[in-house]
Amino acid sequence: MHVYTKQLHHRSNHLILILFLFFSTISIAQHSISGIIKDVTTQDPLPFASVITDGNVGTVSDIDGKFELTSRKPIQHITIEYLGYLTQKIEVSEKTYFKVNLQENTQSLNEVVVLAKENPALRIIRNTIAKKPENNPEKALNSFKFTSYSKLVVTANPDSIESSVDSVYTKKDGKLVFKRVDSTNYYLKKDLTRSHYYMAEKISEDQFTRQKGRKETVLATRMAGLQNPIYELLAINFQDFSFYNKKYTLFGTDYVNPIAKSALNTYKYKILDTVNIKGQDAYMIYFKPKKKGEIAGLEGVLYLNMKNYAIQKAIAQLKGVVDIKAVQEFDFYEKENIWFPIKKEIKMNRGKSEDNIALFNGNVTFTNQRRDTTTVRKNKDQSEKVYLYAKADNFDITINEPIDIKNSRIAIEIDEEAAEKDEEYWNRFRTDSITKRGTETYVKLDSIVKEENIEKKILLARKLLQGYFPTKYVDLDLRQLLKYNQYEGFRVGIGGITNTKFSRKFRLEGYTAYGFRDDKVKYSFGGGVRLNKTTNTWINGSYTDDLQETGSKAYLTDRRLFQLFEPRLININLFHRHKTIRGNIEHQITPKLKSVLDVAKSEIEPTYTYAYNNNGDLISNYSLALTTLSFQWNPFSEYMQTPDGRSEIKRGYPKFSAQLTQSFDGFLDGDLSFTKLDFRTNYTINRINKTSTEFLLEVGIASGNIPLTHLYHAYPNNVNKDQILQRFSVAGRTSFETMYFNEFFSDRLATFHIKHRFAPFKITRKLRPELVLISRFALGDMKAPQDHIGVTFNTLDKGYSEAGFEINKLFAGFGLSFAYRYGAYHLPNLEDNIGLNFTYYFSF
Repeated sequence: MHVYTKQLHHRSNHLILILFLFFSTISIAQHSISGIIKDVTTQDPLPFASVITDGNVGTVSDIDGKFELTSRKPIQHITIEYLGYLTQKIEVSEKTYFKVNLQENTQSLNEVVVLAKENPALRIIRNTIAKKPENNPEKALNSFKFTSYSKLVVTANPDSIESSVDSVYTKKDGKLVFKRVDSTNYYLKKDLTRSHYYMAEKISEDQFTRQKGRKETVLATRMAGLQNPIYELLAINFQDFSFYNKKYTLFGTDYVNPIAKSALNTYKYKILDTVNIKGQDAYMIYFKPKKKGEIAGLEGVLYLNMKNYAIQKAIAQLKGVVDIKAVQEFDFYEKENIWFPIKKEIKMNRGKSEDNIALFNGNVTFTNQRRDTTTVRKNKDQSEKVYLYAKADNFDITINEPIDIKNSRIAIEIDEEAAEKDEEYWNRFRTDSITKRGTETYVKLDSIVKEENIEKKILLARKLLQGYFPTKYVDLDLRQLLKYNQYEGFRVGIGGITNTKFSRKFRLEGYTAYGFRDDKVKYSFGGGVRLNKTTNTWINGSYTDDLQETGSKAYLTDRRLFQLFEPRLININLFHRHKTIRGNIEHQITPKLKSVLDVAKSEIEPTYTYAYNNNGDLISNYSLALTTLSFQWNPFSEYMQTPDGRSEIKRGYPKFSAQLTQSFDGFLDGDLSFTKLDFRTNYTINRINKTSTEFLLEVGIASGNIPLTHLYHAYPNNVNKDQILQRFSVAGRTSFETMYFNEFFSDRLATFHIKHRFAPFKITRKLRPELVLISRFALGDMKAPQDHIGVTFNTLDKGYSEAGFEINKLFAGFGLSFAYRYGAYHLPNLEDNIGLNFTYYFSF
């Protein structure tokens, strides 16, 4: 067992101030040089060349061959080394910027000998890939545990900012016309001298066992300005735990790992040097993408141990309109023969390249913006020097000792008092003392956030995305405000649910609505009591008098879904009215397995002419006594437990839902006895090249005396009109776009959907639509269609097929959908087989 224990020191505010002033004084006396390193013949930049001073201070050039080096002592000489090139020693004298041209040499540096025609770096990478199981801590170790201190700041070096007041001119008729005086740079320097723009800290404990995987427990968290932390931010994966996974994640975006099995098809490799890190020799291997894409690719350097090919250090960079540099460092544990990650750093700042950068799997994209050429400034905009810096230090590392991970199916658990820790607690774990600027950042942002009421605005934004408008004790339900369908016409309403300020242990909810075309009021009211917070166990009861689409189904375990408008709803005309009293219990069996047990009594009244032949008795209105057991299992998703509840932080696939419904004849005055079994699974493959393929399979089986209201349709979405343009409407997400409403009903039904999304393609700088190919199939049947009187329909026993495509996000989230009906249910008139609709995907 190896344990590294950080010395714990308590520092007074006076000492912090003295140290801050001391180091500030030293920084003024530091000596800095910079430059660029190129091939003398081709003038191509040489990335990751070694730059060493005579005082043994070193650095490496970046992807563009540029370097910066700072030393407390005067720099007399620098030595430039690069594999395959002659070493060059340069006298510094009074110069601070150097253009270095290296001449190619046939011999390699530091005894790296080329013994074959093949690139020797490929042999090293192959050995590294083969040795991954032995070097990956999560594969080679039985268990480990460590404490981590993380810090994130958005800041700039005040000394690098020119504080002069600027003059701004506009170009007019070939002349410069004075426009205004701009003091932005002056106030920027003033603000950054006092504090950072933003700062956040976190203390956590990470535990791992080979049987249960890895879990992070956040012991303390602090976000400048926020009394109530945004816990979702703690789940953002800025950088992977180590470099050994199949994919390497940087700012939430997956890239091919340079030591993945498929990496040799993606990257070029080159030996730069051999270096000694912490007493052991390592190859310095440079990697970069073979092909240049529209989005900047990952490149960097791996420091690979010469004996066992373990990673000793790794650097990954993205260079574009934004520059991102991530560094990971490892320590060697001799007893376990493992290099274990001890430090992560990441820096993001404005870049000089025009390449686009995609973050969080393309949900956030930085593109090159055209500059305003009509405005001229005397000085440069100093805000470009602002950068984001995040680091994480691992300490108190324990390896291969017995570990008991509680609630291991939760990936991240936030301690109930994580946001309440005092300064004494923080100082016990900080790996570097908080500076005066850091302390002032908290004070300043706390004041600004309180004055501007920003936390209330954040709460409003979060609730709006969930479909609620928050008030003090009640969140108003935006889904109830306005709807439209063919039976009710316009439907207006109001609804809401009590929030956690009202109570965390019980809730009340309800709504009322009015349809202008049917001239009827609908309503619902109910409530619930929480029995257990950990398992999120609730007992609920409600009464509802409303409409429901005939042939539809809903899984009780599905999460609430909010859409600006519901695509299919506007064309639905077949509803039945139900008056339902129900009680249920919802329980989280495990974080990944949710269950609901529901008992309901419903009075059913179709709004259309219909009668069901129940063993010779024709009935139009009937009572149902229903018991439903529903499960949702997401075995590959990851969840976070916070003081506010549980949330899914990583969607894993496949997902499974199953539901069993039993209607009883005679129980609670029920008129009919039938059984329904429903199953759904969906699987999405998200690829690194930004394409994805979605699969959805649904199966429903019903038996017994079951009326049309509770049978299955296949979610049709084609209006019963003759011409294509008359049927032009809103495309659904998982509906059949060429199947007409009320055309088919089944008591046994299976549907299968496939969607393949291509990466957005560029038409103009702002117009980047998305092409989606779609194929759908349905197969169904019905034992006794003659028992359903008053409604004419067909069955799906021959198999229904349609295919088409969508071009999404053409304008403000709107796009077009085209689908074609073929196969056994192809119609004689060509245009009757075509579904043409518009799509809408909310984007921001």
